[in-house]
Amino acid sequence: MEIDIFNLAAVLIVSCYVLMHSIEVASFASRAAGKISKRLALGTTVHHSIYTGSRFFLVFMLPSLGFIVESGILLDTYLGIVIFCLISTTITTSLVVINFNKYQILFQKIFRTYIVSSLPMAFLKGFFKRREIYLETDDAMKLSFKNLPIKEFTLSFLAYIFLVNGFFIAFYLSIIYSDYRLTMSQFTAAFHGVGAVVLSFYLDPMLSRSIDKDNVNGNWQNNMFSILVGRIFAYLFSAVIFIIILLVS
Repeated sequence: MEIDIFNLAAVLIVSCYVLMHSIEVASFASRAAGKISKRLALGTTVHHSIYTGSRFFLVFMLPSLGFIVESGILLDTYLGIVIFCLISTTITTSLVVINFNKYQILFQKIFRTYIVSSLPMAFLKGFFKRREIYLETDDAMKLSFKNLPIKEFTLSFLAYIFLVNGFFIAFYLSIIYSDYRLTMSQFTAAFHGVGAVVLSFYLDPMLSRSIDKDNVNGNWQNNMFSILVGRIFAYLFSAVIFIIILLVS
C-alpha cells in the first residue's frame, strides 16, 4: 500500500506540474485574441483568471512533493521525477506555442459566447461550438524565430528559470539537508520572488504596452513569442541541469 501511495504521489506531481504550466502558456492566447478582436480588457482578464485557476493544481502537487520527501525518497528517484516533469512540460508547452493560433481562435469563440452567458459556460460552449470565421487569415499568430527580441527572450528565460524550479530546488535542498527540511522548503518563496519581480515589473508591462499600440501586426506578437519561447528554453535548460546533477551525484 505504501508503494502504491508513493507512485500515486509521483503521478500527481508530474500530471499537476505539466497541466499547470501548459494551461498557463495557453492562457497567453487570450491576450492575443483580445488584441485581434479588439477586446483588450477581456483578453487580459481571462488570461489572469486562467492563470489564477491553474494554481489549483498546487493543491495536489505540493502535498505530494512533501509526502515523497518525508517518505525518505532517494535523491536519484527525486531527480528522475523532476527531470520527467521538466521534459514533459517542454514538449507540451512547445506544442501549445506551435499551435498558438488555434488557441487564440478558441478564445475568440469564448469572447463571443461570453456576451450572452457566464464565463464558465462560455468556456464550455467555446470548446464544443462549431468553428466560425473570426479572422481574415488563419495565420494571425504564426511563430517566427527570425524577429524574436533577444532582450525580452533573455529576461524571460532568466525569470522562468527561477519560477519553474522554485518548488523543485527547495525540496531538493530538503532532501540534502534533511535535518532542516522545513527551513529549506521555505526557500520556494525566495526563488519565485526573483522571477516574479522580473515578470511583474518588466515583462508583463512591456507586453501590455506593445499590445495596447494600434497596429495589429506590430511587435507585440514578437514580444509575446519571445516570452513564451524563453519560458520553454527555461524548462529545457533546467532539465539539462538536473540531468547533470543526477549523473554526478
